[in-house]
Amino acid sequence: MSLESRFAHFSVRRPRVVLAAVALFIAVCAAVIFLRGKVDSDVLNLLPQRFASVRALKVYNREFSQAREITFALWDETHEADLDAFAEYFGDALRKEPWVVRVLDRSPMDEPGGAREMQRLAVPLLLDQEPAGFGKTLQALAPDAITKRFALKRAEMEAGSPKAEMELTFDPLGIVTPILTQFSSSFSAENTRPMASPDGTLRVVVALSAETALDEKACTETLRKVEDFKARVLAGWTGGAAPRVLVTGRIAYVGELAGGMKQDMLATLAGSLVLVSGVFLAGFRRIRPLLAILGVLILCCLGAVAAGIVCFQRLNLITIGLCSILVGLGVDFGMLLYGSYQANRHCGLDHPAATADSAHRLGRGILFGASTTAAAFLSLLLSESLGFAQLGVLIGIGILLAAALMLTVFYVFIGSGYQPGGRDPLLAATQSWLDHTLATPKPAAFGALAVLLAATVFAIAPVGKVRFEANPQSLEPPNSHAGFALRKIKEKLISGKAEPVLAIVQGSGTADFHAQWTAAQTHWQAAKDAGEIAGFSTPAAFAFSPERTAANLATLASLDTAASRQALQTALDANGFDPEPFQNAFDVLNAMETLRRGDRAPLDWRSVLPEASSWRFILDRFLSSTPNIGAAYITPNRTIATPSEQAALRRVLDTPGIRPWYTGWSYVMADLVPWSQGKLVELSAAMVLFNIVLLVFMYRAVAPLAVLMLSLGLSIGAMIAGLKLTGLPLNLFNVLSFPLVLGVGVDYGIYVVLAVRQSDGARRVPASIVKPVLLSGLTTIAGFGSLGWANHPALSSLGLVCALGVACCLFSTLFFILPAYLWKGYR
Repeated sequence: MSLESRFAHFSVRRPRVVLAAVALFIAVCAAVIFLRGKVDSDVLNLLPQRFASVRALKVYNREFSQAREITFALWDETHEADLDAFAEYFGDALRKEPWVVRVLDRSPMDEPGGAREMQRLAVPLLLDQEPAGFGKTLQALAPDAITKRFALKRAEMEAGSPKAEMELTFDPLGIVTPILTQFSSSFSAENTRPMASPDGTLRVVVALSAETALDEKACTETLRKVEDFKARVLAGWTGGAAPRVLVTGRIAYVGELAGGMKQDMLATLAGSLVLVSGVFLAGFRRIRPLLAILGVLILCCLGAVAAGIVCFQRLNLITIGLCSILVGLGVDFGMLLYGSYQANRHCGLDHPAATADSAHRLGRGILFGASTTAAAFLSLLLSESLGFAQLGVLIGIGILLAAALMLTVFYVFIGSGYQPGGRDPLLAATQSWLDHTLATPKPAAFGALAVLLAATVFAIAPVGKVRFEANPQSLEPPNSHAGFALRKIKEKLISGKAEPVLAIVQGSGTADFHAQWTAAQTHWQAAKDAGEIAGFSTPAAFAFSPERTAANLATLASLDTAASRQALQTALDANGFDPEPFQNAFDVLNAMETLRRGDRAPLDWRSVLPEASSWRFILDRFLSSTPNIGAAYITPNRTIATPSEQAALRRVLDTPGIRPWYTGWSYVMADLVPWSQGKLVELSAAMVLFNIVLLVFMYRAVAPLAVLMLSLGLSIGAMIAGLKLTGLPLNLFNVLSFPLVLGVGVDYGIYVVLAVRQSDGARRVPASIVKPVLLSGLTTIAGFGSLGWANHPALSSLGLVCALGVACCLFSTLFFILPAYLWKGYR
């Protein structure tokens, strides 16, 4: 008695022991899932981490507060709504929300108190000037200079000069305007944060969420508050037609994905169960074995998910397809075993004997099939994508569990009370087709070969094209509201402009941070002047030199701030000015006095700006909350689309002495497209090699192995032809379906070997084996195809491409391999 038969025999003899073990298994898995289970909804974790561009994008999301920003787009294509009035109403209402820290709905200079806050920002810029420039600043702060400036500006105002009044209001002391040139040469709010579209149909409002956690639960709750706010603010608007309010940002994406993941899991699992159950009932017309199979598959799903949580702690959004795929693949083993078991019972064997015989005949083949399928999915560990590595490990574990449990627990679940049924039309039809194929195997084999060859020729011919989507949009759900909002903002605000590339620089200290950004600013300005890039914005203005600051602080000791403050007050009184609008000048002098006393707080813009200041939106885009990490935004002449364009831009930007990380979605995609295509070849080759090694051990003959490998090759050709005909696109992730199809498709060849080995000489091939092979192929197609209902394109497209590939493998197995084996008499 074989080992498989021994296990099956033990199960039916000791059912209570087996059921007790099942109960313990369920309890352990449930405890692991409910106590330790967490979901990872970060799309970036699906990408291969070996690329510096991917790691830099994660650093950008983690270190810069833009990850907590919620961007609202107020859109009215009809021009019926008063966008300016609605934007003001919307921004004022948003500021009152308790979950909002600050709001940006206009230029920071136009905000109440914005000009005064600009004066506070000017202080560290003043102290970072070259010594000669700071010397001029101190001269302007001398009491005599203040008195002369106010007298001069009063005279110019009396002469009718509006410019003099503007200059005096904005820069009373005459020291801020010169350094704004340095500030604007580094970056500007309008260049990096446009707030309105040129055609007047869209306005942007940005809010910073008070929620610091960015996991799926926190993002879902914040998005709920956003939707509630939208409903309230639209209901309260009384100014006529209201624009459409769109929402985007990381919080919106994660909140959408978190809700979509649950829906996807339920929809794909329900779809898979319905389709698989329908196929089984059509083939066997029995309820109890179907329930037994589904019970075993639920155990497999529990075990796989629990094992995944133990291995990875967090399961990502790709693994939600686990259960659907497992149902479609694992049911194969149950149908094969039940088909053989049913035939044995028809022949008069009792329950233990029928169980042992079916396990003996099919057990080894099922274990081989489970090994090839598990190896196919485990090959995803080589993909360097954590999302697909998780999926591969979980399904590999689940498939091996399915093989083991079907050979043991399944027999306990079906029980011993088998009742012979009536005539089986499908079995009879299958047997009739097999008898006909056995009578004319050569024409049948060559007919199928002709069809497969024609499909393969079409696949490689320059007719039609397999679409490859190398767009970040292919990674987001097709009905994503956040994705639509982002695309609409890009269309309206930056249409015609190249997508920017980010350069992130981390300094080892303040001096190194300053040196790197100074070098980058100089080098990139030369590149812009030469036309090699379209533009750039950097945080160089706020990458202060500690040496210059220290030297200027020493010089500052010579300034009599009390005398300057008195001169300012006297000048205001003498020229008849109200002191209130000039408080910003007093703020600067007070800051200088604070610095003279040794308190360097005025040099830290984070401490001098109020938390609600909209200037923080501008600075936070360039400066991380972690010291000495900054980001620049470079606009290339055209959006990066290929690795060669990426390399060319990198050569232009690379600067001696700086160590930037370049990233941005277009830049990342230029890395990922060659990666995905390379992984397609690498994993497919590894899977082919594994199949050959395993099948050599099983077949121990060259000819049948060659037939099977030829069939697999032609099936892949037919699969590519199907992609051309259907227009189903490939993307960064569903290219990994090819090694999966190679691993799953070879199973049917193994099952056909089982059928031929059990054939009665040259007279008859048992339909009790071939019929389950047909049904198992259909259920696998159903399992993968049910992923088409998933909302996430990475998962849905993977399922559809795999379903197409498995269908091609099933056709080549039944209509080419089986006739060829019968024709040549391979045993």
